[in-house]
Amino acid sequence: MSVIPVTHRFVRALCIGLGLGAIVGIVVCLMLAAQPSILVRLLAAMAAILYAGIGLAAYGLWRGHRLGLHWTRLLLLVQVPVIQTPLLVYNLFAGAALNVYVGTTIGAYANVGASFNWFLGGAGRSGIGIGVNLVALAAFVMLGRVRLEPKRNRVFATPLEVLAAQD
Repeated sequence: MSVIPVTHRFVRALCIGLGLGAIVGIVVCLMLAAQPSILVRLLAAMAAILYAGIGLAAYGLWRGHRLGLHWTRLLLLVQVPVIQTPLLVYNLFAGAALNVYVGTTIGAYANVGASFNWFLGGAGRSGIGIGVNLVALAAFVMLGRVRLEPKRNRVFATPLEVLAAQD
């Protein structure tokens, strides 16, 4: 497989999509924080921190930082699984999702925005399903091919490089 630069239009579009999804997720979490329940406020704060991490990782990737690339890949990997059982429900995405699942029913659905569904215990859900978020999986694979440009070391620059940087 060929490598792609961090400035490639698909990488830039991914950063914009993740950033916008993170903003939507944070706004939804702030609206949930107005609930009277302390538990709901705590879960909304944890989800807001998660979405803020997604946004910061996307910004770091946009800037070409190695940690931005690694954190974006990690947070995309967290968005890949889709699980629904009577005792556990897990679905997370920021930006866009195309979920394909199998179980008691087979299907697919698409969504744009941000969502974090996590239930543990008797969630009142019927049926069992397991699947993947194809958008997050494709982005994760694509970011495996990204090549970061080496950063210039200004401390050990030659005098000509320092003069060229001032222009």
